[in-house]
Amino acid sequence: MRKAFTLMEVLVAVGIISVVVIGLLSSNSTNGKLSQRLSGQFHEKEQFSIILLNANENFHNTEKSLYDFLEKKFHIKNADLRRWLKEQKVEYTDKEFSQVKLLDLDESYFKDIAVLTGGAFDKSSLPDLVFNIQKVQASNHKASTIGYTFNIR
Repeated sequence: MRKAFTLMEVLVAVGIISVVVIGLLSSNSTNGKLSQRLSGQFHEKEQFSIILLNANENFHNTEKSLYDFLEKKFHIKNADLRRWLKEQKVEYTDKEFSQVKLLDLDESYFKDIAVLTGGAFDKSSLPDLVFNIQKVQASNHKASTIGYTFNIR
């Protein structure tokens, strides 16, 4: 009976283990890069949400900081946070994308409503509603994001 491994068996085992370790290290670095990229995208979307929810018509086509978007609604006491928000510069544009007047829609849009109401639906009974769709674009030194806002007048 044999009591020890041969040199060839040991070398093969070390080779297999090293290939597995290299694969794990490569996988780990790829996961780290992917995690950083996803984290960056999340923060960009988070900043865009701040812009979209707190923008006004005075900001159109200008470069502003995130602090400019938040200062009127929130009193930010933390100096470090306030400084960081002021450093985050964003180019903001807002333009009308589309406008639809409900009363200007074709009669075919109202056929389903007439069926649901038993044929008693009359277009003239609708209020004069206007749906505005605004195209909002925000860009910083890293990326650009486009979103749409909807409002009813």
